[in-house]
Amino acid sequence: MDTYIYEIIAKQLSSISTSEEDAILQEWREASPENEAAYAKTVQIWQDAPRSMGISRPKQFDAAAAWSKVDQVLQRPAAPAKTIRMSVVKLAAAAVLLISLSVGAWWMASRPSLKVQELAANDGKIRSLQLADKSVITLRPGAKIKYSEGSERVITLEGEAFFEVATDPHRPFLVKTPNQSVVEVLGTSFTVKTADAHTTVIVSTGKVKLGMENDTSSVILTSGQKGTWGDGQLSAVNNDNPNFMAWKTGILQFNDQSLVEILPQLADFYGKVIRIEDGYQATAAQQKATISFQDQSCDEVLHELQLLLGFNYKQEGDTIVIGK
Repeated sequence: MDTYIYEIIAKQLSSISTSEEDAILQEWREASPENEAAYAKTVQIWQDAPRSMGISRPKQFDAAAAWSKVDQVLQRPAAPAKTIRMSVVKLAAAAVLLISLSVGAWWMASRPSLKVQELAANDGKIRSLQLADKSVITLRPGAKIKYSEGSERVITLEGEAFFEVATDPHRPFLVKTPNQSVVEVLGTSFTVKTADAHTTVIVSTGKVKLGMENDTSSVILTSGQKGTWGDGQLSAVNNDNPNFMAWKTGILQFNDQSLVEILPQLADFYGKVIRIEDGYQATAAQQKATISFQDQSCDEVLHELQLLLGFNYKQEGDTIVIGK
């Protein structure tokens, strides 16, 4: 049997095989009766391993004890001299297989942090996840992450998420995005937003580094700063958007901002398309408001702004149009 097939069987019996590996194994089993028989025998060896070798999988695996058990088997008196060599070879092969499967599966199963896991906020709701190190990740609706927790804490993000990272100087926390940018941090809280070919990072507390995979160029961002990577450019400026966390807090705040500045933030928060009529652009740029909203619908917010500033709005298909 191919060693690769043995590896897949061990992973499948440990419930950590991938769907692709399961498909490969199934195809191999169906290829011939001999393959199916070999599979059944391997499963039987696996199931008998704890009992016959004194191994308890939930506990720490003792390789020395396992080899001692195997040695006892190999040292048992055998019958006819002509069959001794072949019997020992077969026993040794089975023993090696048994230990390989048991140790390999024990090692993989006892280290769940090495498995890549996924979480998506695809039901229109915010999703939160606490990692084993007590770091907390909050996903904005539509966001998705893949994560593992080995020697490095690595997160791959699509969309937008807020990170509250537990300090661990010996285990870097990395956030990777589809456009190959990388955020590295030791202990802080910040948001990361991926859109098109751009990545935006806004730091709430602490310090992070925004850079590129396989590239030495980077920028250091501290509390209150915003970093952007896109079109081959890295930049760092002071964050002037008080609503960058609105999707998480439900609070929108505007301080002497024009309608032209307010509407794009409403469009982003509510996931709407909002357009200002061409003939009303100049007026909208002069209409300013200082106001805040909390847990209100888009229509409620627009109605309050309408009463305050005196514009009209209407729905045209999927677009909200602002005008005179």
